[in-house]
Amino acid sequence: MMPRSSLVRSLAPTFVRSLAAALAFLASTGFAAAQGPPLKVAVYDAPPYGHVEPDGSVDGVSVDLWRRVAESLGREYHLVPVAQMEAILQGLERKDYDVAIGAITITPARLARVDFSYPTHRSGAAVAVRQDTGPMAALASYASVLGELAPLIALTFALLIGIGVAMWLAERPMQPHNHEYVVDTLRDGVYWAVVTMTTVGYGDKTPKTTAGRVIAVVWMLASVALISILSTSIVSRMTAERVVGGLRVTEANLAGKRLAAVAHSSGAEYLDERHLRYAPFDELAAALTALSDGEVDAVVNSVGALQYLISTRFKGAIRPPQGVLEPAYMAIALPPGSPLKRPLDEALVGITASQGWRQIEDGYFGSQQ
Repeated sequence: MMPRSSLVRSLAPTFVRSLAAALAFLASTGFAAAQGPPLKVAVYDAPPYGHVEPDGSVDGVSVDLWRRVAESLGREYHLVPVAQMEAILQGLERKDYDVAIGAITITPARLARVDFSYPTHRSGAAVAVRQDTGPMAALASYASVLGELAPLIALTFALLIGIGVAMWLAERPMQPHNHEYVVDTLRDGVYWAVVTMTTVGYGDKTPKTTAGRVIAVVWMLASVALISILSTSIVSRMTAERVVGGLRVTEANLAGKRLAAVAHSSGAEYLDERHLRYAPFDELAAALTALSDGEVDAVVNSVGALQYLISTRFKGAIRPPQGVLEPAYMAIALPPGSPLKRPLDEALVGITASQGWRQIEDGYFGSQQ
């Protein structure tokens, strides 16, 4: 019989070769890279980042990115659509989900509750407003501006009456002469003040006394200033209305407006931080419908989601946002202390920096994203 030591030495090379072949096979099938059970991936249901297709499949730019990340990590996964952001955050805190993908913006409030990966998408809070066109919209805008300038207009009318009375009192000594050009009644005095202010100057009523002519000179000079102030105020306010109407909206433009945002969204957090009141909605489509129907003046949400939904469902009724109120980034959300963070970051750095991925992302958002 062969000694045990000799038997071990003779079988050792065969065992090593068999073990190496087995490891090579497992590596080729991806089994060696798979560590643990399939990951439970929450997908925030907000197009175009993640949404459920009519056939029941889950798709979107974040889902496309995740498939590439999971392939790089060699991990299997199961996608779970979730409609509410708060449900996703609570699920991560309870570790019901291993990761969460979609339109999940990194914010201070969320960072205090969950962890985030390397950024996946550029984003930021943006504003969408109704696209009002036509003569009725122009008249409504003009009426709104006049309402804002009501104190200045009231002051102008008060000056007209006052100057009319002053001219009538100054010209009273000429009333016995009954000259047809004399300002001999209070009505004539106000009439003269109006035609002088508007630079019409018919000449049918003119001051004859020295005091009347002094009042006329003062009123002519004052009228030039008043008309200039009124004209520039109306033009500037209407220009500001057009800015709020979709060219470039800033935080200052939001004050006093009827605002809307999706509850617990990055837009809602933006408004909460600035103590701006808003109507909360369960989903972005409902908020944009309210905007289209004139129930609210503006909707604040992440820029990508606004652009996508407006272009697909509200084109022509709502102006797409131009720029962002505050730039931000989206990322994959993780339970606190997740061991997946480092391998996710390493995979994302390589994938998101590739030209191929940038082309795919531009296919969803366009080059402005």
